[in-house]
Amino acid sequence: MAIHPTALVDPAAEVCSNVEIGPFAVIEPGVLLADGCRVGARATIKTGSAIGANTVIGEGAVIGGLPQHLNAPPENGRVSIGADNVIREHVTIHRAMHADGVTRIGDSCLLMVGTHVAHDCSVGHHVILTNNVLLGGHVVVQDRACLGGAAAVHQNCRVGRLAMVAATAKVVKDVPPYVLTSETAEVVGLNKVGLRRAGIDRTEVEQLKAAYQVIYRQGLAFKDMLAALQNEFPAGIAADYSLFFGEGKRGFVQERRSPPTVAIKLHPAVNAEEGEAAKPHFPRRLAG
Repeated sequence: MAIHPTALVDPAAEVCSNVEIGPFAVIEPGVLLADGCRVGARATIKTGSAIGANTVIGEGAVIGGLPQHLNAPPENGRVSIGADNVIREHVTIHRAMHADGVTRIGDSCLLMVGTHVAHDCSVGHHVILTNNVLLGGHVVVQDRACLGGAAAVHQNCRVGRLAMVAATAKVVKDVPPYVLTSETAEVVGLNKVGLRRAGIDRTEVEQLKAAYQVIYRQGLAFKDMLAALQNEFPAGIAADYSLFFGEGKRGFVQERRSPPTVAIKLHPAVNAEEGEAAKPHFPRRLAG
């Protein structure tokens, strides 16, 4: 155990073995720091926070702050952070609103500089929150999702498993699993890079493509779309879609499609017989 002499560690805090606490850090009573945690200079870990093994807390981070709410009750909940996380400089993670609530961070997450996780959020495992991401209260971010820099997620929204949210996106509805969004929080396809990095095999990716067609390309009413997903994909990775849509309460982000008046420019085709490139073809503008 290595605690800098300028750090303030309350005797009522539980500090396990091999913990490092940097200069001017503050560890309040009732905090749990599991084996191998490292707390940077000037970081503050407040009452009601439990930090899992081998988690790194960066300089100036504040873990366990009170909820930012005008009518917060006098007794608040806790913060529970799993193992092997990296929580960088000036990250803020707030306690749950009510005494029986928990703000949760899973295992092996990376929260980059300036990230804010509000009260009662639930962040899964292997999640990446890039610099200055903002999560409002009660937000759910599922396993392996990635949010780009300065993305903001409205309270009570969900971001599905392995979804990739673009930088600066303003998310006010649920983002389904496995999709990629634009800066305007519109779906622009599947998160192919994330799927590959997660080791999702080709057969499962094909299932996701088929489910994507049902969701966004067949023009079905919501209840019909949900029924089709349940019937066509009762098991496997694509079954996550029916579960996710079935639990939605805020609506869902839509797919970005080309405006109806935009001309589509086709690449030159190759004449197989003559071996010459055909002239580019510009179709008439699509009717509105």
